[in-house]
Amino acid sequence: MKRLFRSISTRITRKYLVIFSLVLIIPTLVIYQLVVNYAKDLMRINIEQSNEIYAESIAKRLSSELNDVVLQLQLIAGQTGNQRVDEQAMYQRAKQTVSKSVFIQSISFFDASKRLRFEAPFQTEGREIVYEYPKMEHVRWSYNYVVTELIRNHRGEQAVAVLIPVFFEDRRFRGALVAELSREYLSEMLKSISVTRGGFGYIVDRNGMVIASTDEAEWNKNYAEEPVVERVVKGEIGTGVMPHVGQVSVMTYYMMSHNWGLVVGVPESLAFVPVSKLSATLTGGFAVIFALMLCLVVLGMRHILNPIVRLTRFARHFHQSPSRAPFPEMLVESQDELGVLMRTIVSMAVKIHEKEQFLRDVIEGIPYALITLDQQGRITHVNRNMAALIGAPADTWKGQPISVLPPFSFLQSLVGETEVSLEDENKQTRIIRVVASSFNGGVLAVLEDVSQVKLLEAHVRQSERLALMGQITSGIAHELKNPLAVLASTSELLKEEMADLAPAEMIQTLVTDIEEEIKRMSEIVSEFLAFVRMRHEEVGEVEMDRLMDRVLHLLRIKLNEANVRVIRSYEPFLPPAKGRQNKLLQVFLNLLLNSVEAMPNGGTITIQMKRDGPWLTVSIADSGVGISEQDLQWLFNPFFSTKERGNGLGLTIARDIVVEHGGDIQIESVVNKGTTVRCRFPIAIKEGVAT
Repeated sequence: MKRLFRSISTRITRKYLVIFSLVLIIPTLVIYQLVVNYAKDLMRINIEQSNEIYAESIAKRLSSELNDVVLQLQLIAGQTGNQRVDEQAMYQRAKQTVSKSVFIQSISFFDASKRLRFEAPFQTEGREIVYEYPKMEHVRWSYNYVVTELIRNHRGEQAVAVLIPVFFEDRRFRGALVAELSREYLSEMLKSISVTRGGFGYIVDRNGMVIASTDEAEWNKNYAEEPVVERVVKGEIGTGVMPHVGQVSVMTYYMMSHNWGLVVGVPESLAFVPVSKLSATLTGGFAVIFALMLCLVVLGMRHILNPIVRLTRFARHFHQSPSRAPFPEMLVESQDELGVLMRTIVSMAVKIHEKEQFLRDVIEGIPYALITLDQQGRITHVNRNMAALIGAPADTWKGQPISVLPPFSFLQSLVGETEVSLEDENKQTRIIRVVASSFNGGVLAVLEDVSQVKLLEAHVRQSERLALMGQITSGIAHELKNPLAVLASTSELLKEEMADLAPAEMIQTLVTDIEEEIKRMSEIVSEFLAFVRMRHEEVGEVEMDRLMDRVLHLLRIKLNEANVRVIRSYEPFLPPAKGRQNKLLQVFLNLLLNSVEAMPNGGTITIQMKRDGPWLTVSIADSGVGISEQDLQWLFNPFFSTKERGNGLGLTIARDIVVEHGGDIQIESVVNKGTTVRCRFPIAIKEGVAT
């Protein structure tokens, strides 16, 4: 029991903690996460906006610087009107431009034969260099300047350059001025914006090669496979959070003019440092709140959960303990709603206990056997009288299917009243009356041993028969008086006539009268004997439809002669009845013969059979002359007959046979319309023996 109560406490505690988590802890964590995520989103949006501003600023500045370089190269390549370009003047101008510009690292001039004519600020005298500078053919046919990607110059160094074409006056190509740009200057330009924020930036050409970067170690690296560079070289512009060189960063990518791409970003580890500090502060605050919540949990378990556990223990004890077991003490000192609830439940439990005990005493005290079944046919309750009838303790059968008690298995489908015969432990037959009704979806059955009652009823019926025999004997004496008087007078007359030697015809007539009266006396005596005699035919199952067909077969000739048509209406699958087949055949013979005699001019007999609950009803209706209301009340009296030649014992015998089988018989009639006779017989129950 302690383990059970501990399990109850554990389940309630778990539910309490789950509810507490759903109501307090989880919402708190959700709020914490929302605040942190919101701060991260704000920080990310701020960084993205800053990156966009910085990228746009660098792009504009770089575009301006490149335009200045192109302009200065165009000034250096100014035309003189002669057929030859003044290379010395260009060289001097180039030296002066390089000395003043921090962006231009060197300026070279390559003629149309790809020979290096000069390189400012370096000296090239005394050596001849022939080099096909990248993009030189492009400026030859395009007549326009070009900004190169990362290339290798005539000195074998990685460089980026601006090339412009130089023409004669007749627009013939003379060569190209090449201004190699300072990658250090480009990197410093990026550092001035990115490094102060702890970020990074770099410029790539259209092949993904790094031209300049805030980290000089990245120069000349190929970032073509980096996701952000893939987007840049496609000409896309945007911002986003994506991996870069092994770490996730917030980056802005920008495709500038001249097919150079710009990437500016800040690693998340640096970008969200303020958010991390905010998260740490919030974590401390929420830890304090969580500690306070735990205190509330402990207080709630002490003042709410523990009383509920005690109340649950009390309810389970009330449910599982025997009806007479004492209740556990419930000390309820609290005056709040929970205390009122506990006191109310205890009071209700005591009242329920008292009412249950009262009902139990009533059920056990009634002088009948009682059994209840659930919807599945399992035994739910057996009182002590039923246990005595079964011959085993009540607890032995509780919860068992009724099929374990074959003599009583019919109770599962029985609704109504019937009688069965059972053999007790001493092999003596006991007659049990069963009344069953629906009860909570199952069956409630009350059983009564009526063996003694049936025995007394048999004695009463025997006494009634003896009394009736006196009446019948008196009637027979009365009926025999007249035939005997006729016989006496006829014999006297015969004696006188014989004395005078009467003719033979007269003697024959007198003898015939004597024979007819003797025959009449014989019939009366035979009917009397049939009524009084107790037959001992074996009781068995009788299929009424087949028995009726047999009776109709016996009467087929008489029915045809009387011009009577028979209509049969049998309900399908009729159950059999218990009885003596020959006696029931005698009942139907008498009833059908009465119907035929009631239709002297022919007519119709309608026979119906149907099941009516625990009864089998047989109706025989004719279209004869009918019976008056005055005669109806005398029909079952012995020797009362509405027919001229009837002796009045047929219906009396039929009624007694039906009653002997536990049934009843009713007659309804309307003069000149017909008569209906209804007989009811109890249906045979296979588990018992119907009486």
